[in-house]
Amino acid sequence: MKYIQGLYYMAQDYWVLTMLIGVLSCFVESFIPALPLIGIVSGNAILFGLLNGIILSWIGSSLGTISLFLLTKKFKDRIYMKKFKNKNINKIINWIHRRGFKILFIAYCCPFVPSFLVTIASALSEKHIRNFLPAMLSGKFVMFLIVSYLASDVVGFIKNPIKIVIFLILVFLAWKVGKKVNAKLDENN
Repeated sequence: MKYIQGLYYMAQDYWVLTMLIGVLSCFVESFIPALPLIGIVSGNAILFGLLNGIILSWIGSSLGTISLFLLTKKFKDRIYMKKFKNKNINKIINWIHRRGFKILFIAYCCPFVPSFLVTIASALSEKHIRNFLPAMLSGKFVMFLIVSYLASDVVGFIKNPIKIVIFLILVFLAWKVGKKVNAKLDENN
């Protein structure tokens, strides 16, 4: 326990460096899916508070996911990217291309769906970035909100079931807002 408190005080003393590490670790996790995103987001929420933890995690992970998406689109015709294309992957790519916003939003909301693969499949499916961004950004925001809220107030969440209802409402609203943004983007094209 002393060790954890020591780390906590050190993080408070070097908060700019700690914030940078929090953002960069979320960024790097977009490229290395073996890193524990839930642990990183929880750590950010515990160290920086609910709002700052969400924002830092969201910025880092979103920038990493956008970078991965753009790099995959740029190099999709290269030999090493052709390894990703097989019969099963092509089914997933076509499914993502047909379903659009809803499936991407749900995939990015769920912390146990490998967002690395969802991002690569989205880029390989010829999905335009303006259709990809609203689903990814709103889905990741909802996931980070849930994980950060649980990490910052585990006991309060268990003792007060009204917080669960509020969360469900927030998830629904985020889905609706993201869907409207996507519809507006489609309408403008």
